[in-house]
Amino acid sequence: MSNRPSFRDVPLKVLICDADDQTAELLWRSIEKISNTTVRGVATTLLKAQQQLRTGEVNAIFIDPETLGIEGAAEFIFSVRTAMPEIVFVLYVDMRRVEANRAHFYSGERHRFNHYYRLDKAVPLAEFTDELDAVAHQCRYDLSWRLSKESLAAIAEDLDVGTHAKHDGSIEASVLQTIQHAVAHVVKTQRAAIVKRSVFVSHRFEEIEWIDGLTQLLKSAGFSVIDGKSSNTYIGRGVIERIRSAEFFLCLLTRHRQKADGMFTTSPWLLEEKGAALALGKPLVLMIEDGVDDYGGLQGDWQRIHFTQKGFTNAALAAVDQLSSYAGFPTEATGEA
Repeated sequence: MSNRPSFRDVPLKVLICDADDQTAELLWRSIEKISNTTVRGVATTLLKAQQQLRTGEVNAIFIDPETLGIEGAAEFIFSVRTAMPEIVFVLYVDMRRVEANRAHFYSGERHRFNHYYRLDKAVPLAEFTDELDAVAHQCRYDLSWRLSKESLAAIAEDLDVGTHAKHDGSIEASVLQTIQHAVAHVVKTQRAAIVKRSVFVSHRFEEIEWIDGLTQLLKSAGFSVIDGKSSNTYIGRGVIERIRSAEFFLCLLTRHRQKADGMFTTSPWLLEEKGAALALGKPLVLMIEDGVDDYGGLQGDWQRIHFTQKGFTNAALAAVDQLSSYAGFPTEATGEA
């Protein structure tokens, strides 16, 4: 028996359930940009959604319970979850409205919505495709895990230890091998989210000249580079998933606004990205421009490298050396790992 493919290879077959034509069309057009993801139908009513499920192959439903009527939509969602547990749901909602009406939206059995995947309609357009890509990533992972779980359940059912086990309590080698393959797939899928020897580089996009040089240094040292491609105003699920996928985190905290005491703040979204990296347990290196003092105190001194404009190159080399030591690479300074 061969291993199942990576969760990234799981195709998403999406049903869009949304009575708002404009946001439904935005989602459809955005899905067309995501590889291995197709729209199998759009339903503007719950009746049409039920018809689509009977006639089309679907494994993911993006639904706005508010536009369809939250009581009926919740009944539809929970009934489908019971009858078709292989389908993953995403709440495609305006989170500002949801939060403003939280008590009603999550009332009663709908408290389960707290644990559903979400795609926020209020995400800035420049970030929407990235957000969708991140949610699709989560759906694939979920579906892959469910496939593995189902395969293990099928093995257990086929095995029927009371009937097929040998009298001495052992199980045939072929059955053990099948179980090992299924379990290995689950483990492999869980580990696949982290890209080895990769660095998420958090920075203001005004610092592009510094970043170009820093990126070249990182690549020369054997790292791949991931960045947020942010609008500099919003850190969403897409950015967080990129941080999650990186093995290491490097943040360039440069001057943003001068304070009354003459010191400087840095950009708030950089601090948010740093906070996300800390929460995800990423090994960090912070490059801090002279005068910036609001970078927080949750990391040790050995993770901070201060620099002036004239000293940026030396600071960048030191940062790459620190990351190399995390990764077990030889460092420029010592030639040793």
